[in-house]
Amino acid sequence: MAENVSERLYLGRITPGMDVCDVTGEKVGSIAHIYRFDEATAADAESRPGDDIIEVKTGFLGFGKHFYIPMSDVQEVLTDSIFLSKSRETFDQLGYETRPAHMDRLS
Repeated sequence: MAENVSERLYLGRITPGMDVCDVTGEKVGSIAHIYRFDEATAADAESRPGDDIIEVKTGFLGFGKHFYIPMSDVQEVLTDSIFLSKSRETFDQLGYETRPAHMDRLS
């Protein structure tokens, strides 16, 4: 899977603790962890398992649900928050509550 150039630019600006908002501006939660593909240990670009993933924690002190959002669904990155290209209402349909199988191959 080819990585989008804008996704690569976002990676350095996205950090744990940032707020995560859906496309309408509603806060969904905050970033718990960013799972990235380690290009340094890969044999070639074709070994890329899938999108980089942002784990988002919700609820008071992060005790709510966790969402696993592909980096390709990030629409905008600001200083202290990111905005997704999807609305909160579509998260169930998109499978964001399910931990992606390829996450074990990300760091």
